[in-house]
Parts: sequence; C-alpha cells; structure tokens
Amino acid sequence: MLSRQLQSPNWVKVGQHNIIPRAHLKCSIKGGIPVKQLEWETPEEEKNMIANEIGRLVSQGVQLKRIIILSPYRKENSCLGGVDRIKEWPLTEDIESRTNAVRFQTIRSFKGLEADIVFLTGIKKDSRVCTDADIYVGGSRARFLLYIFREKQ
Repeated sequence: MLSRQLQSPNWVKVGQHNIIPRAHLKCSIKGGIPVKQLEWETPEEEKNMIANEIGRLVSQGVQLKRIIILSPYRKENSCLGGVDRIKEWPLTEDIESRTNAVRFQTIRSFKGLEADIVFLTGIKKDSRVCTDADIYVGGSRARFLLYIFREKQ
C-alpha cells in the first residue's frame, strides 16, 4: 500500500512548497510502491504527462476504471477542460460509471471515497483553490498508487 505518512495529516505540514518531501516517504510494506511526483510547466505538459502515465498503466494491464483523476479544479477549469478522451481512452465525470473509463472528480467531491490509483493533478504553489487539507484529502484517497502532478517551481 502507500506510505505510513499518508494515513496521517503530518505529511501535509510541510506546506505546498515541496508537497511531500521525497526523503520522508517510506513505504510501510517492504517493497511497496512509492508516491510518484511529476512536475509540469504548462497545462498542456501536465495533460501529456497524465496521458503518458495512463498509457503506461494500461500497457501493464490496469483497467481504466481503477484510475481516478482528482483536481482542485472542476474539469472545465483544469488541464483537461474540453477533453472527453485521453488519447483513445474515455474520460467521464460520472463516478458511478460502470464503463471502462478514466474518472475525473474534484478533490472535494471525492472526499470519503477511495480508488485504487489516484492522479492528484493541478497542484500549484500558493493556490487559494487547493489548500494543504485538499492535498491531504486527495492523497489519502489512493489505495495502491498515488501520482502527484504539480507545477514546477
């Protein structure tokens, strides 16, 4: 599973400057998978990174319905605004969708729910839209894999 720090809000106390300090993430299960952090400079670059990571997971046999993209922004205000597909894969905002599609939700609308693989996107330093608490909520929704897409500083 994920690191112990994600089960406690302590990892957010570092603030959005580093989001999660790499040195402090230790997997609680020997050989566990670490949190993957990707930095982007433009929304287009973030969108391409998301597509590449989804492609990598799909090529390894992961079903799309196991992946959720969480953002502090509504879809139309995110890097995926106006997008119905990521490459050839459908993108849906329907959380109850039974189709094999990547799901998109805001962090706050997904509070209290979980997904196997979470892409936490649109993370920007000193954002009024995305607080440390939102980052904690979004990061703690992942059962197995967590990807954090943050603006390069």
